[in-house]
Amino acid sequence: MHHTMLWRPLRVKERGHAGYALVLCFVLFLLAACSRDFPPTPTQPPPTAAPDQPEPAPGITPSPTTSPYPWTDENHVMSGLCFESVYDAAGKTFVIRSPEALEGFYDLADNSQLCRQPVTRYPFDFSNGRILAGIWSRGEGCSAYHVVDNVVRDDTARTFFIFLRLVEVGDCTYELVRPFWIGMSGITDYEIQFVVE
Repeated sequence: MHHTMLWRPLRVKERGHAGYALVLCFVLFLLAACSRDFPPTPTQPPPTAAPDQPEPAPGITPSPTTSPYPWTDENHVMSGLCFESVYDAAGKTFVIRSPEALEGFYDLADNSQLCRQPVTRYPFDFSNGRILAGIWSRGEGCSAYHVVDNVVRDDTARTFFIFLRLVEVGDCTYELVRPFWIGMSGITDYEIQFVVE
């Protein structure tokens, strides 16, 4: 399964050519250390995928894993945004209920001037009351993934809460941003909230 993972090395102040060479050697050493003799990343599939997922964007490989949750994995819809844009948006819950709102979301990312190029826009099927909801989580390590700890749906209060845990893997010092974007039906007028520990 292909995970969209955005990362960049932590910023280090340059100190002339010798300092730059030392920093470069250190970064290369960390890269080698993170990829060598490191236990494999856990093969636990993220619980966001479902078999009725719409056709993904070109170059995106969806997971065929069946989800025990009432949603589809839609991370590919947001895969065209740059690291700086999603890093800035991390920690906020986003709920998008229409194609116009999705276009507006992409416009905000473009107008933020955080990306060097316009974002790549992928469609989402909003038919039959489907909504797109998600969050990005920041972490540090070689990789990271979300685990769903709990889901609480309250039909009286019209709320839907998803409790996640971000699992950071490895001793690398990379800044990571991990997406958790899902498509859902039957809760169009609910308040949706992600809580990440």
